[in-house]
Amino acid sequence: MKKMKAKLQFILDKLYDERMIYQMLKSQKSNKDLKYQSKVTGINFDIAKKIAKASNPLEVRILIKEIVKQRYEQNLKKIEKSKYNYQKSWDEINNNFFCRLTELTDFQPQYEKYYCVISACHPGISSWGGNKIARKFGFEPLKQRKITAHEIIISHFFSLIDKHYPKVKDDQQVWQLAEIYAFVITSKDNIMKSFWPWDKSAVDKGHNYSQLIPLQRELTSVLLKKGLKDFIKIGLMKTKSRLKVG
Repeated sequence: MKKMKAKLQFILDKLYDERMIYQMLKSQKSNKDLKYQSKVTGINFDIAKKIAKASNPLEVRILIKEIVKQRYEQNLKKIEKSKYNYQKSWDEINNNFFCRLTELTDFQPQYEKYYCVISACHPGISSWGGNKIARKFGFEPLKQRKITAHEIIISHFFSLIDKHYPKVKDDQQVWQLAEIYAFVITSKDNIMKSFWPWDKSAVDKGHNYSQLIPLQRELTSVLLKKGLKDFIKIGLMKTKSRLKVG
């Protein structure tokens, strides 16, 4: 198989920001989750509730467009600066990162080009098998690398499952394993860690998805001692049983 050279390109995309506002707010399953999304995106909670309650995006299209328009007007120079600085920082690790990701997963990147939208609203968005992610403007260019990599790894993991485990159809199962896998290899693999040596965070002790931490602790040792295939095999069994209990 021909080895694919993958490249991450940072871009601006207002329409993506608009679509993701609707999707992210609409997908929240509880008032608590909606409040969290409202906080991290900086969208007034009453407005967030109105968007979440809309039966389709057309109902709130004008409202969402205005939110994004205002963010761009207020922050355009910062957004453009982040686009330049994030790209410059990422280019220093791009080839080595994708090479290491391929080695760890024994699976080639499925796209020659990946895109990272410099978002006016969203701290970070992954893509479940696609080639477009998002990172908010304003982060320190070097320190943004790890989370940016995390979002790419999630997409790569979804592609791997789709290719090699076609019978697995539950996206929530795959998402749990993808998040855990991304947390583990960005924090435990020595080569990956060399791309962000200043980061000393202990993700097995705490992160945004606290509900995953018990399972993450179980599966980390599986991945590090037995490898990816056993991680996936055991992880699929454990996530399936957890979903049934839930």
